[in-house]
Amino acid sequence: MQKETFVRTATRRRSCAYALACAALVAGCASSEGVAGDDDPAPDADVSGTVDARVGGETDAAPGTPDHDAAVDGGGDAGPGFCCASGDCLCHGPDPTGLTSSNGSYATDRFTISTGTVHYPTDAEPPFAAVAICGGYTNTGPEMAPWGSFYASHGIVTITVSTGAADQPATRSAKLLAAIAELEAENADPASPLFGDLSGRYGTSGYSLGGGATTLASASDPTLRTSVGLAAHSGVGTGVQVPTLLLCGQSDTTAPCSMSQGDYGQIPATTPKMMISIPGATHFSWFRPTNAGGTSGKYALAFQKVFLEGDERWRPFLLAAPGGGAVRTTNIVE
Repeated sequence: MQKETFVRTATRRRSCAYALACAALVAGCASSEGVAGDDDPAPDADVSGTVDARVGGETDAAPGTPDHDAAVDGGGDAGPGFCCASGDCLCHGPDPTGLTSSNGSYATDRFTISTGTVHYPTDAEPPFAAVAICGGYTNTGPEMAPWGSFYASHGIVTITVSTGAADQPATRSAKLLAAIAELEAENADPASPLFGDLSGRYGTSGYSLGGGATTLASASDPTLRTSVGLAAHSGVGTGVQVPTLLLCGQSDTTAPCSMSQGDYGQIPATTPKMMISIPGATHFSWFRPTNAGGTSGKYALAFQKVFLEGDERWRPFLLAAPGGGAVRTTNIVE
């Protein structure tokens, strides 16, 4: 399969978006003010540095072993199109038989670009979908690294976006969109590890103020495929057309579930949406997919598989009741 096949979407829509994002960065940074809250990483958060694959690279993460409740069948890729009725889908990984918050079957690597650190699978068959994810107040990017390796090990390219510690949601939203624009440039660059490998399917995600930022990004760019908010703070829902997952902690006093509930209620009924409130989860339960009892990673991955990649094999598991006292609200159907 020739990489040139997938270059076709590299610059399809973001020359103007990139310019707007850059303008928003200037305005956002000029008006940024701190928000009460302390989104420092939990003690087990990965704050390792980044590397550039162009000058040697470094193995990002070894494939993980699925959870006890996440058995898988079969081998690796069987090519795009077989996991949905329309054929318009990406089908990475073996057939799932359950949810998982563990790393997947693909080895991963990473490299740095100006907007953040890119995590990508090294032994999966392209084309790939991609997610841009950013952290919350006081976070600058590396705190979300476990999510980067997690998604990449399941076949989804991920950029953990570099931000200023005090960046507000509007600024973080602009940086999410700028990161996607730079991924598109990587897709068209023969010197990039991602040359010709991206499909044009993009989503955003974020934690706390970054969670608010992902709702803003999806409100401003309806061509995005997914928005996943982790304890989203200062988000919006009005006019959002992008499929949205909101995860919140029932013990979070900084970004309580009432914030996510407000965003969820504002999202139009015509937009696929889901909200899950997780018992015992606090405002610091989001730096790893395995935090919050693994519920966050399990449902975030299934959501990205169904709506970002279009992989319908995951829909039954996305719609499975979360259990453990978690409360789910959704308009998504079989």
